[in-house]
Amino acid sequence: MTEADWHRSNDAGAMLDYLWEWRGVSPDGIGLRFGGDVQESDAAGGADDRFGLSLHRFYLASCRGIWPLLPQEASRRGVELAEQFLAGEATAEQVSEYNWHTEGAAFVLDYNTAPEDIARWVAEVQALPPAELRGLLHPPETADEVEPRELLKRAAYFADYVMVYPSLRPQGPPPDSYRPFLSAQVLRRHVRYPGAAGK
Repeated sequence: MTEADWHRSNDAGAMLDYLWEWRGVSPDGIGLRFGGDVQESDAAGGADDRFGLSLHRFYLASCRGIWPLLPQEASRRGVELAEQFLAGEATAEQVSEYNWHTEGAAFVLDYNTAPEDIARWVAEVQALPPAELRGLLHPPETADEVEPRELLKRAAYFADYVMVYPSLRPQGPPPDSYRPFLSAQVLRRHVRYPGAAGK
């Protein structure tokens, strides 16, 4: 991907694949392991960590961009707590402890543990004006291809992923199921084209 391609791309997934390939990580075969605790050192670091911090900020901004798809307080609070962690206003221990709730929000949708709440959340997504829902997703056609409940479930798991992003190993491009929540425009605000002059 050339720098010109980078600046005109609408595919944040392809852009992330390029960023990781540029860093020597293949986008294929990444087997993420969850369960590690976030560490205080994950909020600060040297030049090599700036890339990870920029991506974490991008993923958090992406969660803010799909807020209507995160109706559960546990998902929203997880995103807010991760933001506070990066700002030095929350500890790694607080993030790790609260993650149980954020992950649980995804399980509620995945395992249908609150059918009445889920039906209400699905109805709220269905009530969104089509242009608004399409504007949340990349590409917008995802709104026509993925059922509202599935979108809610993927969004909840994405919030969980983003909350503990610094602790994930190995790091690499996000799973394909999260890519509809990623905006190329937002990515360009947080991550620069690699190797560009002065960057």
